[in-house]
Amino acid sequence: MTINLKNNKGITTIDAAIALVIIVIFATAMTSLFYNVYLSTTGAKRTAVALNYAVDIFENIGIKKFSDVTPTSALSDITGIQDVSGSDTNATAKIGTYDITLDINNYEDTDKIKVITLKIEYPVSRKDKEKIELQRLKVIKKEEI
Repeated sequence: MTINLKNNKGITTIDAAIALVIIVIFATAMTSLFYNVYLSTTGAKRTAVALNYAVDIFENIGIKKFSDVTPTSALSDITGIQDVSGSDTNATAKIGTYDITLDINNYEDTDKIKVITLKIEYPVSRKDKEKIELQRLKVIKKEEI
């Protein structure tokens, strides 16, 4: 009776190559996943900042008297705003990478209601920009008439 004992210690080149391929595929998938999560969270953060600016601007408009609400006055009181320029019906400003446009018009040719349109444009990546557009009304109060 012959006993054939093989020495099966160690790994072969094929085993090492298969392990390397599996590691490369896993690392590529994980890198892609982390990058996409990073882009999503960065975009969400920038959108949240833009909405915070919008809330600040609308709150500033809400506390002003009806006759004092102009595009430039509504933007100039906000902290961090630079380069405010405009006219009686619209104004533009900049906060960092956020471009802000504010339009104020009378509602249906009445001088008792103003339609306020706020547009904030900001980059979410090197190539893409996103825009938020919000509207609200400012109504004259009885005591201001």
